[in-house]
Amino acid sequence: MPGNDLHTRLRELSAFMEPLETDAEPKLHLLKDIKVIAYDFYGTLFISGVGDIGIDDGSPDAELFLEVLSQSGVTVLNGDAGKLGFGIYNSVVDELITAIKADGVEYPEPDIREAWAQVLDQMKKDGLVDFKPDEHLYEQVSVEFEARMNPVWPMPYVSETLEYFKSKGVTQGIISNSQFYTPIVLESLTGKSLDELGFHPGLLNWSYEERLKKPGLKFYEEFLQKMKRVNADVSPHQILYIGNDMLKDVYPAAELGMKTALFAGDKRSLKWRKDDERCKNLEADLVITQLSQLTQCVKV
Repeated sequence: MPGNDLHTRLRELSAFMEPLETDAEPKLHLLKDIKVIAYDFYGTLFISGVGDIGIDDGSPDAELFLEVLSQSGVTVLNGDAGKLGFGIYNSVVDELITAIKADGVEYPEPDIREAWAQVLDQMKKDGLVDFKPDEHLYEQVSVEFEARMNPVWPMPYVSETLEYFKSKGVTQGIISNSQFYTPIVLESLTGKSLDELGFHPGLLNWSYEERLKKPGLKFYEEFLQKMKRVNADVSPHQILYIGNDMLKDVYPAAELGMKTALFAGDKRSLKWRKDDERCKNLEADLVITQLSQLTQCVKV
């Protein structure tokens, strides 16, 4: 597994969590002719303290913001830097999202490092902080911020399930609302690389790279395009996609012809979305409450 200070820092900032039980009943049966399994990350492979990830989600307080800055090596010059800083953060994020939407993207996903570069630059201009501009700084502050805003921990059986399918020769991928630190989270808290866990490098669909996110169909279409490049013989109905949200995960995957599994193993992240017209009568092919149940449902 690659090792650097961001891996180490994420381990230091993370703490054990357990999933919260749901009242969901598993719906398990054997799916034949599945060639590829793709996974959501937050709320599915990993417990998410807030149930999801989003550059525009959450409401940091001034104290948290100051802690993030100080732990990242940013010098605070003004006592109001925390309060004013997250106001600047929200404005910058809104502007980045608006700019991408102007290019015709319905569900945009900016890179968090771009946001922090602009936030810190504005705070410096306003005399709130001082720092030496550095690409590593923007990564460091992103990690410090995210780990406090959205604590995460591996779901039970995540490594065992992924390694089981790897051992059986099943191709695996990821379709995730994500940032640059998401794969680092996976590696640092499982102690294994993406390759060791069985993920195909050509089937990693990270939203920050695509500048698209769920539930946009285009984001899932990008995954299918990658699939064609990896193996043009695999059809959408031979792909099983697992996620915790009926709207963001099951709906778009099903619309494009994939088989679907709803992960209903953690109350924090489980989203049925029955009030949404797209999900009112929608059913996933499988409902699982433990990741290990997938091994019973995919014929290998």
